Amino acid sequence: MAKSVTITFEIPLDLRNRILEQSKSTGIRLKQNYQNIFLPELTEEHKFHPDRKWRFDFADLDTKTAIEIEGGIWNQSRHTRPAGFIKDCEKYNTGTMLGWRIFRLPGVWINLETLEKIKEYIECQRNTQSTHQ
Repeated sequence: MAKSVTITFEIPLDLRNRILEQSKSTGIRLKQNYQNIFLPELTEEHKFHPDRKWRFDFADLDTKTAIEIEGGIWNQSRHTRPAGFIKDCEKYNTGTMLGWRIFRLPGVWINLETLEKIKEYIECQRNTQSTHQ
């Protein structure tokens, strides 16, 4: 049986702070663009699983639509290294099995055009729900 090997390294504090600031600014950019297209308010950091600590970055609870910001795709972050990628797949697949629709957005996709499409999707889901009630 093959042994699992974990290699860790310390990220310099200045780089860690820069990455943290970039991810914060990406989330802020999503919120600002989202507000510009007059969508219903999204819930931030929504815990969607009863037992796990998993959270969606943004969620529309009425339609079970989640938006995940995929940060660090260019700099080998936790999300793009093999172990982190596998854990993200588990999270997304579990969310899907629980009835969530998940939009995964790299930072470059956080713009009015992309968010307008998500808005249209959410509105369509809301309209569909209201006709079935």
